[in-house]
Amino acid sequence: MQHNNLNKKKNVLPAKPNLIKKIFLIAVVYLSACANVIPPSGGPLDKEPPRLVSNEILVDSNKLKKVDLLFDENISLNNWSQNFYISPPSECIIKKNVNKRKLSIYFEPYFLIEHNYKLSLSNVVKDYNEGNILDSLEIKSKTVYNNTLKGTLKCVYDDIPLQNHWITLYCKSIYDSLIFKELPSYVTKSDENGVFKFEDVKPGNYKLLSIENNFNFYDFKEYVAFSDKYYIVHDSSFIDTYLNAYNSELSFKNDSVINDTLKTNNQIIVNLNKDKNLVLELYNNQKLIKREQVINKVCIINNLKKGEYSLKYFIDLDSNKIFSNGSFLKKQPEKKLSYNKSINVLENWSTEVDLIID
Repeated sequence: MQHNNLNKKKNVLPAKPNLIKKIFLIAVVYLSACANVIPPSGGPLDKEPPRLVSNEILVDSNKLKKVDLLFDENISLNNWSQNFYISPPSECIIKKNVNKRKLSIYFEPYFLIEHNYKLSLSNVVKDYNEGNILDSLEIKSKTVYNNTLKGTLKCVYDDIPLQNHWITLYCKSIYDSLIFKELPSYVTKSDENGVFKFEDVKPGNYKLLSIENNFNFYDFKEYVAFSDKYYIVHDSSFIDTYLNAYNSELSFKNDSVINDTLKTNNQIIVNLNKDKNLVLELYNNQKLIKREQVINKVCIINNLKKGEYSLKYFIDLDSNKIFSNGSFLKKQPEKKLSYNKSINVLENWSTEVDLIID
């Protein structure tokens, strides 16, 4: 019996060294595939975006066919379809290829250069390892016309700047009904402050139009803005303007006043320099508390809770006592403006506000 027990023990063999090595190698490979590449410690972390070293532009008889951009480090692309654009827009097919430090852009069959062009690559390129984004990069032709049209895009409801909206210039010869069926003469985007700029604009009469996502397709759920006049661009001109964007879907939506039967001795007295077709709106924590149509140059808002309020107002052009939205290329929206200070309401106190309407 003892002999049999010894034989059984001999059958339990230890794992072979080669098998252990194989298991270890498989584990290392698997963990390496799952891990992020971390630079060795001890050196400073690279926080700088790639820098453009050189560019090579292939043009044949006013036909732009290829652009090569060489950077100082390996790169990758960052949201190409959202960030890259060319002005004037073109129906040519645009392809791109990244090979280490070089970005190549192909135009098929070609981009016709009629007078000037701009390739916008802001926020398109980032470094391969750390992902630092190059936030400003443009490739432009030589200046032909020394004309600039600059402006600011803001939301009509709260006067907040709108970023990354398409801003377009259309020639006067384009009928309004065809404006989304034709490519604009120029296109650009608004920055984080809502500012946009067209440089080197050919002399002529232009209509200014803004759209949120796709400049040649209008969705009623998007913010849109348009000029109700033509901008005359001529030699060495500089035009500074603004656009108020609205959302057509909100045409049927006006903030409802909170129904509150509270009776207090707290009030706001608004002193005005104008009283014609004016409507005041009082907000608390972004909720509409009161809406008052102005009858004379002193408007009293009663029965308020203690707290901090903001005041907005608009000229009621159609006298319907509510904010009226715009209608694309037909009617501008009523402009809603804000009193530039918060209003602190105290218990058993009348707070006076002087509101100057331009």
